[in-house]
Amino acid sequence: MSLPGALPSSLQPRPVPRHGLPLQPRSAIGRRASLRLRVLGVVLAINAAAAVVAGAVVVHNARVAAEREMTASVEMAERMVQETAERMAETSGTAGAAASDPAGWPVHLRHLRHVRIVIEDAQGRPVPLKPPRSTEQKDADGGAPLWFAHLVGVKEVARDVEVHTNGALFGRVRIAGVPDDEVDEVWEDVSDFAVVAIAVNAAILLALYLALGRVRSDLAGFHSALGELEQSRFSCRVDLPRTRELAEVAERFNELAAALAAARAENNRLNAHLVTLQEDERRQIASELHDELGPLMFGLKAGAESLARAAAEAEGPARARIAERTQGLVGIVERMQATNRRLLRRIRPAALDLLSLGDAISSLLADFRQHDPARTFLLAAGPLAAHYCVARDATLYRCIQEAVTNALKHGDARTIRVEIGEVDPGPAREGTGPAYEGARMLRLGVTDDGRGPPDRIVEGLGLAGMRERVRALGGTCRFERGPEGGGRFVAEIPVPPPNLQEGE
Repeated sequence: MSLPGALPSSLQPRPVPRHGLPLQPRSAIGRRASLRLRVLGVVLAINAAAAVVAGAVVVHNARVAAEREMTASVEMAERMVQETAERMAETSGTAGAAASDPAGWPVHLRHLRHVRIVIEDAQGRPVPLKPPRSTEQKDADGGAPLWFAHLVGVKEVARDVEVHTNGALFGRVRIAGVPDDEVDEVWEDVSDFAVVAIAVNAAILLALYLALGRVRSDLAGFHSALGELEQSRFSCRVDLPRTRELAEVAERFNELAAALAAARAENNRLNAHLVTLQEDERRQIASELHDELGPLMFGLKAGAESLARAAAEAEGPARARIAERTQGLVGIVERMQATNRRLLRRIRPAALDLLSLGDAISSLLADFRQHDPARTFLLAAGPLAAHYCVARDATLYRCIQEAVTNALKHGDARTIRVEIGEVDPGPAREGTGPAYEGARMLRLGVTDDGRGPPDRIVEGLGLAGMRERVRALGGTCRFERGPEGGGRFVAEIPVPPPNLQEGE
C-alpha cells in the first residue's frame, strides 16, 4: 500500500514561472530600489521639474517687468533732463558750463531709480552724476548675484539728450536704464519664496519618509510571515496595520494561514489514520497467516511424517521410494513454515505487541547479532515511552529494520549504531516542518562505518517506503554521509499531544 506524502511536503513552495517568464533569483530582487526610495525619488523629480518651470516663469516675468519699468523710467528721466537743461540754460545763460558742472544739476536727478545719467561735455568726456554700482558693491550690498542678473538678461534701454545754447551743441546727456533695483527686488522675492518652498518640501519629504517607513515596517511583517509560511509554520499571524488596505490584506493572510493549518492538521490526521489502518491490515493478515495457514502446514507436516512412518513399516520395492518422497515433502513443509514465520515477522513483528518499543528494538538488533555475529550492533536509547501509537511504533521499528539491512547489504558495514529518543524541537529546516508545532520529536539515527552513500542516491522501494511512512506522520527523513564516513539515516517524527495519541 502506497501512502501519499504529508501535507507539509506537498505544500512546499515550488518556483513556477508565470506567463512563461522565469522567476528572478533573490539576489536580483535585492538589487532593486525600495518603495520608499522610489516614491521619494518621484516626489523629488516632480519638485525639481516644478522648480525649473517656476524659475523659468519667474525669470520671464522679471525680464518683462524690468524692461517695462526701465522703459518708463528712461522716458520720464528724458523729459526731466530736457526740462532741467532748458531751465538751467535760461537761468545761467551758459548751458554748457552748467551742464558740465555736476553740482549745478538738481539733486532729484542724481537719485532716479532704474536709470543712470551720464553728462558728456562738448569734447565728449563723460562726467557721471551718480557713479554706477560695481558688481562688488552690489554683492556687498546684498543684491542679486551676477548669475541671476545674467539669467534675467534685460535688454539695454538708453536715450541721448543734446544740450544746445544759441543753436550750438555744448554737451550731451546719456540716460541708460539700470535694471539692478528691479532684479534685486525679484531676487529678494524669489529667495523668500525658495526658503518657504524648501521648508515645505522638506516637511513633505519627511512626512512621506516616516509614512513610508511605517508601510515598510508593515510590509516587513508580511515578509516575515510569508517566510514562516514557507517553512510550513502555519501558526504565524500578521498584526493588523493601521492602513485599511494593508489591514484587509493582513486579515486575508491570517485566514489563509488558519485554513492551511486546519488543512494540514486534517491531512496529518488522515495520513496517520491511514498508516494505522495499514498496520491493522498487516496485523490481520499476520493473524490469518498464523491462525489459518500455520495449522494447515502443521497438519501437512504431521501427515507427511505419518506417511514416512508407514513407509518404514511397509515391505516391497516401493518402500525406499515412498520414504524418500515423504522425507522431501517434510522438508518442503519445513521450508514453508520458516518462510511463513519470516513473513509474519516482516508483516507484523510480534515483539511490538508483546514488548515495549525500546525492548522491541533491542530484540530486533539481537536477531541481527544472532544471524551475523561477526558484525557489531550498538543501541543508544534516550528518553522513550513504552508505546506511542500503532503507526509510530511500527514506523520506527521498520525504519530501523530497513536502515540496518541497507547498511549490511549495500554498505558492507562492520559496526552499526542505532540512536533513538525524544528530543526538543529544533529549528525547522527549509522545506520541512513538524506536524505539531512546538511538539517534542522522536529522533532516530542509524550510523554505520561502511562505504557510505553514492554521490547520486537512487531510492529503492525500501527507502521510498520509509520516506512515505515518515512523511505520513508529519516527520522528515534523510539519508546522508556520516560525519566519519559511512552512511547515516536520520528520521524525525513529531510526538502529538497526549489527547491526540489515540484519536489521530
